[in-house]
Amino acid sequence: MNRWLIVFLTLVCICAEGYAQNRPGRQPDYNAPGYERHYYSPYLVSRGKVYFDGRELKGASANNFTILRDGYAKDSWTVYYCGDKLNGATSNSFKVLGYGYAKDSWSVFYNGVKIDGAAAQSFNVLKDWYAKDSWTVYFAGKKLSGANPGSFKVLDGGYAKDSWSVYFDGVKINGAAASSFKVLHSGYAEDAWNTYYLGKKI
Repeated sequence: MNRWLIVFLTLVCICAEGYAQNRPGRQPDYNAPGYERHYYSPYLVSRGKVYFDGRELKGASANNFTILRDGYAKDSWTVYYCGDKLNGATSNSFKVLGYGYAKDSWSVFYNGVKIDGAAAQSFNVLKDWYAKDSWTVYFAGKKLSGANPGSFKVLDGGYAKDSWSVYFDGVKINGAAASSFKVLHSGYAEDAWNTYYLGKKI
């Protein structure tokens, strides 16, 4: 293979990876292998005490403290997000869903903030920071106005669509035709009439 072609393909892969890691809404995965050391495991249980980022969590129970992911943790009575108590969260039913989302039996949270009106029983995380319940679609914890949860599906690279509209990173792409829309690669997509890059018509 031509040496310059190899160099070009390598640069494309590096750029694509960098874009994926820095897309709007991306949150740290504290348990992801290869993350910087001080992000890898911010919680510590040691000698009967619990710590986050070097400070003791007063009142946390070391005996039954569970480190979850995405900055969440809990003991038998309290849920924590990045070392702070998560008010309103119920420990015994609390679980982390991914992409910063979590829920208990009654409430849904994104990055430690309750999502008002989200239905915990039907709430599901899709991918690329999209989620939905029976009535609403969400992106990065925000309601995606006008999106239809019944027909909504995530495509790839931040793109998603329902029966009538297409979205990129939670923003509707005006004029895009959902019926013929398809994702290509590296941020590119197209419908029957237009080509798009990172959600913008080109």
